[in-house]
Amino acid sequence: MTPRRPGLFTYAFQLAAEKGFAAYVGDGSNAWAAAHISDVARLYRLALEKGEPGARRHAVGEEGVRMSDIAEAIGRRCKVPARSLTAEAAPAYFGWLAMFVGRDGRASSTLTQQRLNWRPTGPGLIADIEAG
Repeated sequence: MTPRRPGLFTYAFQLAAEKGFAAYVGDGSNAWAAAHISDVARLYRLALEKGEPGARRHAVGEEGVRMSDIAEAIGRRCKVPARSLTAEAAPAYFGWLAMFVGRDGRASSTLTQQRLNWRPTGPGLIADIEAG
């Protein structure tokens, strides 16, 4: 089943359904930071209330979710296998997203949590993908 909501992962679900498999680049050990939308919304509210001009905040609930784990979760949800692609093959599968999927996007929200007393409580990315 492909979710019907805007966003990056809707595109990833569409690709998996169209291509017949969910993909990741190389060994899939690169990872992306993630946060549930409810946690991000609470952080936006807190950041606006604190009103610190120029302050940077990181909405991160999980510092690094492996791309192979993301592809496998998408594959389970779409009932297709997950498999590795070479960096050279990634553009044909991912299109515009290819420039990002092979990169590591780990991040931390430690300072954001300390400064705004914010704690992410939403489900993790894999659980959210699996729940649809």
